[in-house]
Amino acid sequence: MARQPRTHKSHGEPDDVFVAKVLHFGKWAEANQQLLTVLGVVVAIGVLGLVYYRNYRTNLNQQASGELEQVYQSVSIQDLEGARGQLGTFLDRYSGTAFEAEARLVLGDLYLQDGSPQQAQAVLRSLGESPRAPIEFQAASLLAAALEEDRQWSEAEEVYLRIADRSDLDFQVRNALAAAARIRREQGDTEGAIQLYQRLVDGFEDGDPQQGLYQMRIEEIQSSTRI
Repeated sequence: MARQPRTHKSHGEPDDVFVAKVLHFGKWAEANQQLLTVLGVVVAIGVLGLVYYRNYRTNLNQQASGELEQVYQSVSIQDLEGARGQLGTFLDRYSGTAFEAEARLVLGDLYLQDGSPQQAQAVLRSLGESPRAPIEFQAASLLAAALEEDRQWSEAEEVYLRIADRSDLDFQVRNALAAAARIRREQGDTEGAIQLYQRLVDGFEDGDPQQGLYQMRIEEIQSSTRI
């Protein structure tokens, strides 16, 4: 029987390369033991820092949730002045937490109820000036109302139109368009008001009672301009 030829691993095969690299790293590690110790300490400190920060944020959010609940209790018993004071302190302490937006929304609404539109604007502007998220659209509606109450017609109209252009909720779009059209009409921009009312009309299905309501608004404006 013919003998099978022996096979030999050629120089540089994967197993040999791997062993060589391990031996090389071992020598390097032995020569740089102090550096590896320092790197290990740095990594450990980084991990501990992340754990501490995560625990800190969790505790901070829990505290914020509890204090916001106290604010709602003050509102429920009509202690609105006390609630405004609590919310001002809350925003100083818990700015940047998951509850900041909710606190701004409530405080802005309280200022509007109190007839303080400028304070409402200061609280709501960062949240509602360029809305994208659901709570931001709520803040934008309050901000626009505060601007309108403060007789800043142009800026109020701009905020209403941002809501109409960005919101996915039909009722928000319609309310914002109707408010912007009302502002244009009151400021004498009848052509612009008609354009917005027409957007409203086009957004309803034929025969919807609200479609007829806004169509009547258009006809009223057209009749008044012909007189």
